[in-house]
Amino acid sequence: MAITQGHSIACCDRNRRGGIKRIWLIEQGNLGAVAYAAGGEINSFVTSSAYEFEFDRGTAGYSANATRENGSTLVNVELEFYVPKITEEINARLRELTESCGVYAVVESFADDCDDTDPETYFFVLGYDKVFETKAYLEFASGEQSTGVGLQDANGTAVKLAGVQAEYPREILTTTGNAVMTAGATTIAAWSIA
Repeated sequence: MAITQGHSIACCDRNRRGGIKRIWLIEQGNLGAVAYAAGGEINSFVTSSAYEFEFDRGTAGYSANATRENGSTLVNVELEFYVPKITEEINARLRELTESCGVYAVVESFADDCDDTDPETYFFVLGYDKVFETKAYLEFASGEQSTGVGLQDANGTAVKLAGVQAEYPREILTTTGNAVMTAGATTIAAWSIA
């Protein structure tokens, strides 16, 4: 692979937003076909069981830290979010997460494409790449649960999922009609009580 072009920073890129807006998790084994667009983005990521995991505002984000050794690049990916309140229903979902055999995450960022008339946010896939494919999955890394000790203390669980990929996360094109949560997938708010 070679460098094919440079990168310029637009004015609206300086007014970017951080954080994650929404997270969907897909358990390994429930992923169907994956297809790529000419630019390298994912334009089809098919599943029938994607579960939305809601979290406290301002607590979710991911990091992708790359290192290179012996000519190979590895990217350590971590996804963090905070689930408020401790209940049996929430702990049941956390137990499922700790016992899963790996997950893929689709995250929607707050950053948008700078289109003033119809801004679109970005969706990225964590735990799947072109090199390792399904073997790049994320696993439960940690969960710190606390009731706090005072009336106004935080009550909930900080969850961290982690994995190793061979490349930085790829974006899903949402304009193709095959976007993860707009077609071909069932979105279930996994934290809500039915």
